[in-house]
Amino acid sequence: MLEAIQNIDVNILYYIQDHLRTPFLNDIVPKFTSLGNAGIIWIVIVICLLLFQKTGKAAKCSVISMLLCLLTVNLLIKNIVARVRPYDAFELVRCIIPPERDYSFPSGHAAIAWAAMVPVCINLGWKAGLPAVIAATLMSLSRLYVCVHYPSDVIAGFIIGTACALISCKLIYPAISGKIQRAERDKK
Repeated sequence: MLEAIQNIDVNILYYIQDHLRTPFLNDIVPKFTSLGNAGIIWIVIVICLLLFQKTGKAAKCSVISMLLCLLTVNLLIKNIVARVRPYDAFELVRCIIPPERDYSFPSGHAAIAWAAMVPVCINLGWKAGLPAVIAATLMSLSRLYVCVHYPSDVIAGFIIGTACALISCKLIYPAISGKIQRAERDKK
């Protein structure tokens, strides 16, 4: 089963590099994907959301979600699974950015993008969250275009990031905000 998934994964990467890459995208996509390094773009977006009362709850849920995602993906799953990057496992896979130093599974860029953006959709609605969904989708796809992840890495990143967002919005944030409100009531 895992071998079949690996074969599908690598064939998709071969197709991308052989049929979808263009000089124009080869210039733009590496720059865009680098905005996801260390979650920079998502941190900046969330800080901007924190500035407004209407988007404050979404931003707080995103912060919790991103922290949960960081712990789950970067400190736990990547090190347990220890999947080798596609360009290290298959000599015909040509990466167009500098090699990554950590493991491939799951995609941290995809996971953190969805962990940051799903709370925006949950708290502000899908219409307002559509730009967030587009940004997270483009970040996820950029990881395939530059060939630093397998498609299954990106799918797993989407699932984990979304799960972290749901846990943040539906469990952790309500619990924390409830305790804060009770503490404020008790002070009065």
